[in-house]
Amino acid sequence: MSKLALLRSAHGIHELAALLQYDPKALSYITYKIPSRYTHFTISKSSGGTRSIAAPREELKALQAKVSKLLQDCIHNMNADLNIKSSLSHGFMKGHSIMTNADNHRKKRFVFNIDIENFFGSIHRGRVFGFLTKNNSFSLQPKVARALAQIVCHDDSLPQGAPSSPIVSNLIGHLIDIRLVELASKLGCTYSRYADDITFSTNKKTFPKEIAHSAAPNEWTAGKTLAKIISKCGFQINAKKTRMQYQESRQSVTGLTVNRKINSTAIYRHNVRAMAHSLFNSGSFYVSDKNPKSKTTVPGTINQLGGMLSYIYMVENFNRSKIVDNSAIRHEETPLSAMEKVHANFIFYKHFYGNKKITILCEGKTDNIYLQCAMKSLAKSFSLFAKIDASGKPVLNVGFFKYSELTHRLLDLAGGTGDIGELIKRYVSCCGKYKNHPFQHPTIIVVDNDDGSQKIFNALRAVTGNKYTTTVGKTQIFDKTRDFYYVAQNLYVVFTPLKVSGEDTMMEDFFTRATLNRIVDGQRFCVVHKAPSHLVYSKNTFSQKVVKADQKNINFRGFKPVLNRIQAAAKHFYALP
Repeated sequence: MSKLALLRSAHGIHELAALLQYDPKALSYITYKIPSRYTHFTISKSSGGTRSIAAPREELKALQAKVSKLLQDCIHNMNADLNIKSSLSHGFMKGHSIMTNADNHRKKRFVFNIDIENFFGSIHRGRVFGFLTKNNSFSLQPKVARALAQIVCHDDSLPQGAPSSPIVSNLIGHLIDIRLVELASKLGCTYSRYADDITFSTNKKTFPKEIAHSAAPNEWTAGKTLAKIISKCGFQINAKKTRMQYQESRQSVTGLTVNRKINSTAIYRHNVRAMAHSLFNSGSFYVSDKNPKSKTTVPGTINQLGGMLSYIYMVENFNRSKIVDNSAIRHEETPLSAMEKVHANFIFYKHFYGNKKITILCEGKTDNIYLQCAMKSLAKSFSLFAKIDASGKPVLNVGFFKYSELTHRLLDLAGGTGDIGELIKRYVSCCGKYKNHPFQHPTIIVVDNDDGSQKIFNALRAVTGNKYTTTVGKTQIFDKTRDFYYVAQNLYVVFTPLKVSGEDTMMEDFFTRATLNRIVDGQRFCVVHKAPSHLVYSKNTFSQKVVKADQKNINFRGFKPVLNRIQAAAKHFYALP
């Protein structure tokens, strides 16, 4: 049975609690009795002024997140029932974004934008309750609808800062979408909405006066028909943000230019490139003050610049995907753009050259989890890696490199010894791109000491020559017994210690037999028990459902030899005894 069907069949708090995976008493307490449900603060708006934010308490926030997921599932069920394959609203919807929203309005003669004033604040508890009980697809029981409205609303409206507000606003805003797309279709226009941002576009010679009209050149207001529809839906137009954009000038939708292909603005890309250049050469950069009326600049942060570059990458990736999806070309076969090359240099700088703490790079995400948990468990013995905070909890003082689609495309790093070997070979040349300061922290590669690491051994030999080899007869053999291998710059490689017998090792060898023998859903760990696939579980399952889930009770003492080697490499860099 679908989530929507289950929700419709719920008669009260007990059934709703079961759907949300809550105890009924706990759900009732959080919904109706919890004190001080929200904290209030303001943030600066990019357009000037401030925005009021009501942030829910952690218990309420977690519940709202579950409600958001439930309602999102219900929307998918509803769309499937109604054979709706796309959404008119592009905000907060899976598979939709500012790019899909803007893409509707490319290469148009006219692009008209309006903004709904106080969008979240206009949606009060009564409207949420009314929608959930009266909408034909939902038709919820009053007790269930009332509880949901109570969970998602604060001070009789949807609060900015609650995880449930975006999805609820899309449900209520659906009525606007239906009526406005009918108007747009009737008048030969394209319509889309991203949250409170509504756009109409057309290639007609004159723009339909029902949607917008001009009392004077370049002075446009919403047409009477459009204004009437929005008013009847319980919203108001923010007249200050109404604008018409012509084909001859730059047209933008949700911050993206749409004259030809969708793109971030040229001046935005230029400024980001300049910030990156400053960072690479001086170690710092500046950004404009958030107040649009201020011409001052303030020091920027690594995370700020990373966000800007990710925004540009997201847009470029959207355009590239449209080309790749309609051809035999693969993503990896398309050359990096100029901004992608800047982004690649930024990622290398952030994680390897200008890293603010020790960077550890493993073969994959499971090794990351093993070492993170081991470092926390053994924090008292390895204070270089983790500290005990005031509450008694261990806090990591190292950074673990995470592989992603982004690192795969920009740095050719997707995990595995092949990629790591190539990184070792090009590491010195990559560091040569930056000129700002000496290294402050090491980058330590940690890999299994087995036959699969031959590519790492080959890369080390290519960079360091015979520094780490021994002569056996007339053959140079790589010495696999060292605690660590210094490569160059701030780069080190650590292999897992060999067994006493001299046999190869992998990271799982340092867990106790009891941990490796854990049963999960009736299955055993495949590294230990070779059996048909339906009888065993993977490394990923082991790392998530055994190691990470039960890290407080797992014995990590077997990892001390591995951590000793990592610590030795770090101490060598810091010149510590």
